[in-house]
Amino acid sequence: MVNKVNMHRLYDEEIEELLNVSTDLVFYFREEDGLKQILNQTLDYEFKTILSNEDDSWDFVEKGFGLSGSVTLGCPTSLFGPTRLVNSDAELGIAIQWLSKQSSQRGVVPIATLTSKTPNDLMIPIDYYFPKDKLFGEVVISLIVYLKKASHNSMPGEARVSGAILGELEEWLVILDGSGSTFPIVIVNEPDKPLWFVDFNYSEPLIEPFDKEYIAIYLNKAHDAFKFVYNPKTKLDQVLYVEFLAGAIHLILQNLMDCPDWQDIQDGRNCEEGSIGQVMHYFKTTLDWDLDTPEKLAISLRRDLEIRVKSGGI
Repeated sequence: MVNKVNMHRLYDEEIEELLNVSTDLVFYFREEDGLKQILNQTLDYEFKTILSNEDDSWDFVEKGFGLSGSVTLGCPTSLFGPTRLVNSDAELGIAIQWLSKQSSQRGVVPIATLTSKTPNDLMIPIDYYFPKDKLFGEVVISLIVYLKKASHNSMPGEARVSGAILGELEEWLVILDGSGSTFPIVIVNEPDKPLWFVDFNYSEPLIEPFDKEYIAIYLNKAHDAFKFVYNPKTKLDQVLYVEFLAGAIHLILQNLMDCPDWQDIQDGRNCEEGSIGQVMHYFKTTLDWDLDTPEKLAISLRRDLEIRVKSGGI
């Protein structure tokens, strides 16, 4: 059997320079009255986009989020021609694409069609709200250019299959939880692993951020009990959820209690903003958790979490 690899021209730096793309886009969420509230975009050390708002009132699960603004193509005709992306009689499309492996969701929404007669300085308006209650974790969002209609006289090296993605105009790796959440819980699919487990990868808790790169609570969707913990509905589900969360937090605190920086963490000394130490100091001084002994911690943790779950606070 002979393996065939279809090679075709892709959107590259040369074409990008000729096309002259500019974007004016923001992420936002809608209030109950329909008003738009712009979200802050912060890049972390891996150039991931963390979304947030000033007063922390935005909950992406309940309110969702959208992308709004415009993208301007300075010279769309530069995409067409014998030596360009596609031949002159072909049609290209611009679309929003998103992919989230953690939430097993993906989608594509076409937003514009381009031909060899499309005028210069084309402004494409964008206003799209992503599926509510569907996305979590890390979501890759991109503006893509794809083949909408193939040329009748395709040139060598030219894409011929409608729907083929030829390149990206812009891309964001958006964090909806993890680095931005109180507890960095990561959903995994590991059939050979237990319902939950914790990974420690920190060395300087007073400096390193409290996110999944350094401390991660893994919740295993391959486990039979996952659906009861992830979406607790009955009282028994709530008990299981409390046991999961209390056990994981207890393990994290116990691990930190054994580190040389624990006294600084308790006193809030030398803790950088957003660090593991700063978050743990907040827990100690704000929540009703007794850290004197492991036994007292276990009891106070469960008591506090049970109250929060019953009241809807978690």
